[in-house]
Amino acid sequence: MKKVIAPEQEKYEVIYEKILFNKITEAFSWRERPKDMWELSFETATIIMPDDEIALKQFLGKNWQDITLDIYVNYDDALYVFTPSAYAYYLPGLLITSAKAMDIAIAEDEAIVRAEAEAEAKAKAIDIALGRTRAKVRAKARAMARAEALAKARAIGKQKARIKDFVINKIVFWIMDFEKILSESHLFERWATLTIEEYLAVKAWLIWVTREDTYQDDEDIYQNDESVCQNNVMNSLISLDKLIGLAKQREK
Repeated sequence: MKKVIAPEQEKYEVIYEKILFNKITEAFSWRERPKDMWELSFETATIIMPDDEIALKQFLGKNWQDITLDIYVNYDDALYVFTPSAYAYYLPGLLITSAKAMDIAIAEDEAIVRAEAEAEAKAKAIDIALGRTRAKVRAKARAMARAEALAKARAIGKQKARIKDFVINKIVFWIMDFEKILSESHLFERWATLTIEEYLAVKAWLIWVTREDTYQDDEDIYQNDESVCQNNVMNSLISLDKLIGLAKQREK
């Protein structure tokens, strides 16, 4: 049985989300849109293919505030061929849009749960008031309402799963292995050259989008392998702390 978030908790989450987005925006505010958007790399076997060009065109001439999550998701090839400066420039948009989409999906899920509870309470009240008259009709109506609610819940669940899968693979995956970051220039240039404030913003975002209740859905892509997901998040947080340590040494 899913829990319904109390109004006080919802209010707190709205406030925290604003604080988080301000933190991300301020941390990356010094970065300017780069002139060089992509690079060729023999190390990562990266070459500009037609699909890469199509993806990159979605970003050319646009500020990160103008990029939607749909663009990040549908044209994610650009993330692999971006220059390090381009990747860092568009990273805050990826962080904010993914967090917004996840929070909207969670809110919609909670709204369905709340509506189901209210409908059930009303049905029981009618049964008490009218006795068992036309009980079969009311039972059929409730069954249809439950089926509709379940269909909506499944659609939202798939949306949440898609977002989480994208987030884990396109962002968290890249900061899971500190030693790999140090040994591979492609990763190093992207993740080991951020500022302390940028790392702290990414860390705050990671904690927020992977908060515990996000992984307690009935239909969750990670429910059969939750420990693996949690380990990946923990490894990413550890890597971020190590990267922050490097940044402190660099900024001395």
